[in-house]
Amino acid sequence: MRSKQFELCCEVLRRLDREGVLKHVVLIGSWCLLAYEDFFTDVRYRPGIRTRDIDFLIPLPPQFDHDVDLEAVLQDLDFVISHKGRDGYMQFVHEDLMLEFIVPERGRDSDKPFPIPALGVNAQPLRFMDFLADNTIRLRFGDVGVTVPHPANFALLKLIVSARRTKSVKRENDQRQALEVLRALRDSGNEKVLRKVFDKMPKTWQKTARTILGELPLAEELAAVLS
Repeated sequence: MRSKQFELCCEVLRRLDREGVLKHVVLIGSWCLLAYEDFFTDVRYRPGIRTRDIDFLIPLPPQFDHDVDLEAVLQDLDFVISHKGRDGYMQFVHEDLMLEFIVPERGRDSDKPFPIPALGVNAQPLRFMDFLADNTIRLRFGDVGVTVPHPANFALLKLIVSARRTKSVKRENDQRQALEVLRALRDSGNEKVLRKVFDKMPKTWQKTARTILGELPLAEELAAVLS
């Protein structure tokens, strides 16, 4: 049985789909793991989700062709607008979920809130997001279609980001999720695709990914794929 949190997530996605928002955003973060169930249909793959955050990446430049009042769309679900940090990044907060919008960080002084007038929100610029936006696929999540990063991009970036984590819990969670997806890619015969994505990464990223895999227990076979 799916949880109340999952059902709420599905309802949010349905509403964003009806408003034409989903076709212009990429679902990123840990909720991708559930979407990947539609990709890994022929291998053992059982992701676990324990996060409130649902992150939507908006590729630049934004492509919205009409305005959507997201506050009104989500209001009767008991979401309220909050602001995070001193710069005031907007979030839609519920006791079970928290929605946030992300854009790729580009150039000097690009770390300030990025206005998205079509949605009436601002987005948080983050590094590495073009790596996720540049290779996406469409999958089913519940009863709607979502755009997500290719699993290879998702897993490799999780390794890169984990190296920058200062909190061990978050670092270990990133690495666990990366290994879960990397093993599913291997088991489903997608090693060549994984290697192709890896070869396009900057050399410093490649070195970081190899180093992390070399240090993780039971990851030797995955490290060999990228050697």
